[in-house]
Amino acid sequence: MPKPFTTSQAASPGLGRGRLRGRSVRRQLRGAYLLGDEDPGERDRVAAALLVLPSGTGADGLTALRLQGVDLGGAAPLRFVTTHPHPVRRPEVRVRRTSTQPQLATVGELPSLGPEDAFVASAVDLDLVELVAAGDWLVRLGCTTPEALVAAASIASGRGSRVARRAAALVRARVDSVQETRLRLVIVLAGLPEPDVNPVVLARGRPVGRVDLLLWAYRTVIEYEGDQHRTDRTQWNRDIRRQEQLVADKNRLVRVTAERMRSPRAVVLTVYEAIVEGGYRGPAPSFDDEWRHLFATVHLRT
Repeated sequence: MPKPFTTSQAASPGLGRGRLRGRSVRRQLRGAYLLGDEDPGERDRVAAALLVLPSGTGADGLTALRLQGVDLGGAAPLRFVTTHPHPVRRPEVRVRRTSTQPQLATVGELPSLGPEDAFVASAVDLDLVELVAAGDWLVRLGCTTPEALVAAASIASGRGSRVARRAAALVRARVDSVQETRLRLVIVLAGLPEPDVNPVVLARGRPVGRVDLLLWAYRTVIEYEGDQHRTDRTQWNRDIRRQEQLVADKNRLVRVTAERMRSPRAVVLTVYEAIVEGGYRGPAPSFDDEWRHLFATVHLRT
């Protein structure tokens, strides 16, 4: 894997400043380099940057999330947090200064905000839907729990804290993908009842497997059909059989694809029609300014 080093370290025996011009050397930012033929990953870039940033600095926000394994948001600039009083002006990094020492964890031997603090800090870069997706992802990886995210967001203050609190309250366990998060929120933020996430369902009294989303009170199953369902023939046939059993047991089935999610309003109306058939008598969906802003385009980076 690439090895980080500084300009001053390049003068050490065995390396030499001439190596700075070698093909295997990549400049990450002024004074920090990576040596190696492999393309650097997130951890490599963070390790190199930390060599020239003030002592006590740690990965912040989106960068801290990516170190945890959550691949959302842009990789550049790298985000860091420090108590160092002097501003750091480097185009490759964004350094947030704070008056109190942040609680830094160690992620892959690198100092970084822990998952809960990284989630809260990312609220300045992600919108509500993206931040919920990040929280769902952290929970799926086993890094945290929905309750821990709610607790961290509840004591947050400053820019992004309101979004962090709203997002934390919407994070759920057992969410398998970013698109499942988006599908759930396109329904919930339109004012319809919240579906259960990935429950085991019964058909004629027997378990037939898990479904993506379930509104059991209205006998409505909502499935997101990702590409893996189509390209994996075993999975595809298993899905068909399960869905046949659900329909035979008088459940309504709404199937959603990436293409259908390009018309999110139509998806919500389809779900609404299904639950009305199942006995729902609550309010119709509402597509307010926030909903239109969040779902006007397919904007999540997966």
